[in-house]
Amino acid sequence: MAVNPADDRLPCGHYAGQLWDSLRQGTPDTHSRSCPHCQAALAEIRPVAEAVSQLAAEPVSPPADLAANVMNAIRARIHRNQRIQLPAPAGMRLDIREQAAAGILRAAADRIDGVRARSCRLIGVAANGTLAGVQLAISVRYGTPAGQRADAVRAAVRAAARSQLGLALDSINIDVTGIYDY
Repeated sequence: MAVNPADDRLPCGHYAGQLWDSLRQGTPDTHSRSCPHCQAALAEIRPVAEAVSQLAAEPVSPPADLAANVMNAIRARIHRNQRIQLPAPAGMRLDIREQAAAGILRAAADRIDGVRARSCRLIGVAANGTLAGVQLAISVRYGTPAGQRADAVRAAVRAAARSQLGLALDSINIDVTGIYDY
């Protein structure tokens, strides 16, 4: 099928999108039924359209723990309003909100290949605004050694805490909460 990718137009002037729509509606027009360009395009589009229809008809069930995971994320965000004091030049003060600091550390974990950071909670935030550590929940890709990924996450989070926040973390606790394969 020769299609101009700039405008989705077949050599006969019909658009591939029109053919797709006619397949979905089950009503190809007279031209499409007799045109060799349209017939060639339909032959390529038809299996995809059938697969899409089958997928669309399949029931979708959310994961059993979806509501609990959403509520945990909401609860974690509600309580992230405390400030952490960051190193600053003498005579100056630099604070960051817990939520922002956790976002930086979570992003560092999320950049590790084979890992999806699910949550990041700061632990041991003292009254003077210092931070002792973090608690991370991650998912790892199926077939990826969880221990190696956890070590890589610890290193990335420790480096981000030092370089982006100027903090040294006493502890980085990791909970592998899931496996994904896509």
